[in-house]
Formats: sequence, structure tokens, C-alpha cells
Amino acid sequence: MVLRWEATRLSGRRGADLETRIVFLARDVHGFFGPKIQNPGDDRRPSPAIPENPWMAASQTDDKPLASPLAPVAPLVQRVSRYVLDQALAGGYESGSHLTEAELASRLGISRTPVRAALRVLHERALLAHTPNRGYTLVADRQALAKARREMPEDEEKTLYYRLLRDRLAGKLPTRVNELELAQAYAVPRPLLRTVLTTLLQDGVLRGRHYQRWEFTETLDSVESERESYRFRLTVECAGLREPGFKVDLQRLRACRERQQGLLAQASRYSWMDFFEANAQFHELLASASGNRFFLDAVQQQNRLRRMSDLSDYPLVNIDLLHKSCHEHLEILDSVERGDLEAAAGHMRRHLSRASDLVEQRVTGVLGD
Repeated sequence: MVLRWEATRLSGRRGADLETRIVFLARDVHGFFGPKIQNPGDDRRPSPAIPENPWMAASQTDDKPLASPLAPVAPLVQRVSRYVLDQALAGGYESGSHLTEAELASRLGISRTPVRAALRVLHERALLAHTPNRGYTLVADRQALAKARREMPEDEEKTLYYRLLRDRLAGKLPTRVNELELAQAYAVPRPLLRTVLTTLLQDGVLRGRHYQRWEFTETLDSVESERESYRFRLTVECAGLREPGFKVDLQRLRACRERQQGLLAQASRYSWMDFFEANAQFHELLASASGNRFFLDAVQQQNRLRRMSDLSDYPLVNIDLLHKSCHEHLEILDSVERGDLEAAAGHMRRHLSRASDLVEQRVTGVLGD
């Protein structure tokens, strides 16, 4: 065998163990990403297998031709590709939209290298057009985008993230969970599970505990509790706008308006968490302006309770519904700034009633399970 021959040839030399390990690693890595190293004197070329899924063949991270056209797409490159396709299908990108490495890298908080690879992958599949020194432009129609998205392997982290959220909301998971038991129940590697649990922790729906134990935060865990929540909010938030001591901080109001306008103007730049946080900021701003601490406490508690259910629902809601929500927020802010609090309360009632109707639509299957 090649490895045994190399080890024998190098035995007795200084650094032999290190060199032997390097030979082994080179075989292992190359065997995973491309054709295996052939034995010395063996001039036969390996016959590469054709990948079943076109997304298993991808570009490298530079603009040079592939050394091996069968190299699998790196997970991060797949994730960026999925992001672009999902945004395009949700309406965040339209045909003719210009995409640049710098903008995408900044938006996703990653380096340009995986972004460059992802854009090239999409270009090779005729979904994007490329102009040297100018970047990429979306050219595919919705049917082609949807087909490409279906062919892509799912993001394991995202899939597990939403599966845990939905199972918790459905009562399939207890409040306190054990990391090892979760890994066994969901048949996933521990590193993948730990990454997802950490994301849930950062998103505020999970608390870390000692000895690999985790605890879900309080949530609205039934359809009826969501209905009760909206009825409560309709009472509290509309009443808050009619409080005699209502006085809004105009600087905070304008900052809130700018954030809502930013979500409208460039929705594809933002994550579902950004929409959730902006929504919470809007409602808490008006509750704090009421001058009644109990109104603010109530709205903050509702936002905490809604965090898990809203995060699990956002991927089922199209971009138009999110845009409508932002428009309604701006309408309410405009009325508040004009001092027309009665009109603001009316707009708030319609806004919350529409959101409540979406819960009913989800229950009846309009938005999904």
C-alpha cells in the first residue's frame, strides 16, 4: 500500500512521523473533494462519478476554472446560494436586480470568498448574468428560480432550527431539554445541534443551563393562547394611545420610522429576526409613550411570549405581508406625530385585527401547518 511504502521509505529520518501524516491527510482530503491519488506508476485516470444533484458540483472560491468539476458545494456557499434564491422568490430581488459581493458579504456578516463562490455557482446555472467589474444581475424567471431552489439540498441548521421551534410549540418538547437526548431523538450530530441551540439562545427563545441542559423561554404554546394574546393587545395597545399622559419622544419616533422605511426599501438586506426586532421596537415605543408603566410591562411581556411563535411563522409569510405591516406601522407613527391619537388608535386596531386574522388563516392551512 502507498501509505505503508511511504512510512517504510521515511523510517529513520527526522520528522518521518510528520511527513507520513501529511501523506495520509493529502490522500484523505483529496479523496473527499476529488479523485484519489493513484499509486506510483499507475497511470490510469479515475472515472469520476456523475453527481445525482447538480448542486453537488460547484465552483471554487476564485474565478479560475475548476481543477475538478465534481467538487461538492461547501456548506457556507450553499447557504449563500439559498439565501439569494429565497430572497428572489420572496420578492426581495426582482429580475434585473444587481448583486455585488460586497453588499451580500456585509448583509450576511461573512467574507467575500463564499459569496463570490455562490454567485459564480448561480451564474453557471444561468440564474445570474455576469458583467466584468460590475458584478451579477438576476436574469432567471420565477419558474427557473423555484426549480433551482428545489434541487438544492436543504440547510441542515435552518431545518433543525425550525423543527425544534415547531415541536416545542406543538408540545412535543418539554420546557427543559437535554442536549444528548435531543441529539439522539433528532438523529443529528452533536456539533450541528450545538450550533442550532446556540442560535436559539442568541434569538432569545432558549436559555443555557449547566451540564448541557437547556430551557425554552415562556411562549404562546397554543392557537387559543395566540387568540387571547391578540384580544389582550387590542385592548391594551389601543388604550395606551388614549392615555391622558401620552407623550412620545420625537427622536425615538423618527428613529423607529427610519427603521421601518429601511425594511420597506431594502427588505432583502434584513433577516426575519430584524423584522421581529423592528416590530417589537415599534410597539414598545408607543407603550412607553403612554406614560403608564403597566402598559409598557404588558407589551414587553407579549413580545417575549410571541418571540418563538413569530420566529417559527415568519418563513411562512411572504414579503408582501411584511411590507403591509411596515406600511401600517408608518401610518400609525404619522398619526402620532401629528397628534391625532384617536386616528392612531383606529389604525392600531385595524393593524392588530389583520395580524389576528393571519393566525386564523394559518390554523385553517392558508399559510401552512
